[in-house]
Amino acid sequence: MHAIAGSSRGARLSIPAGWISVVGVLRGVVELGNGDTPWQLTSRHLQLWLDGNLRIACRTSCWWLCITAPAHVWHELPCRSPGGTNLIPGETRCPQALGRPVVHLARACWFGGGTDEAAVVDSMTWLRDALIEHQQERYDQLNRCSGRTAVRRHQTLLRLLRVQHLIRCNIDDRLDLARLAAVANYSPTHLIRIYRSVFGETPCEYATRLRHQRAWELVYTTDLSVCEIADALGFESESAFCRAFKHAFGCTTSEARKGLRAPPASFACTGLVADDLQPPAATTAPVVFH
Repeated sequence: MHAIAGSSRGARLSIPAGWISVVGVLRGVVELGNGDTPWQLTSRHLQLWLDGNLRIACRTSCWWLCITAPAHVWHELPCRSPGGTNLIPGETRCPQALGRPVVHLARACWFGGGTDEAAVVDSMTWLRDALIEHQQERYDQLNRCSGRTAVRRHQTLLRLLRVQHLIRCNIDDRLDLARLAAVANYSPTHLIRIYRSVFGETPCEYATRLRHQRAWELVYTTDLSVCEIADALGFESESAFCRAFKHAFGCTTSEARKGLRAPPASFACTGLVADDLQPPAATTAPVVFH
């Protein structure tokens, strides 16, 4: 098991396929990549990754933690969850229930010397169980997937999650439905039908919701002009963006920027707290347990 922390600009980490990784960002933005599809993981967010190799890169000063180990190590941990030990990949805001075991495991590796194997197993089991408990919504989605067996339903959910992942990686672009369907190996019509039955919305509606969130964040947290934001989000004109913004949030961009309207509750940041952990001087070297 490796516990890695990065805090310097230019730091990079490559994790091979066949490993399960948990990446949490305490401060700043980290770029993750798999193949030709890079995406950003922002502060107080966590990524559980199971699908192939993973690259982590820091373009700016930030602070992140990574807990990673071969898949068989995770699967051989004691089973304490009544729902089993299956992990489902995904990105999520990191509540305290997930942030605490990540930070605890990192601190145990750095300051505990890594000599107590039982303590490490207990900490990893705590983290694994916290991840399983947090992904209860995923299990509900799994039950709505088509397939006669649990394996088939799991494969269906993973296909749909890849579609979601591609949409999140291209929030500022309008993806073609045919491309999304090809990722899932479905026809466009079948993708819309099964996606709606599992997630309660179509891929287009999901992409629109993410674009709304992106629009609010750019208006509320940056100094970019409305014209620049409209262009970045692919709107034909500034007026078209302003109309869409007013329709989505019930206020103008000026009212949002002046703080006259609070951010939607779903955009609130909670979870990992950087002040909970002070890393040792050398934070780029992994701590390895055999």
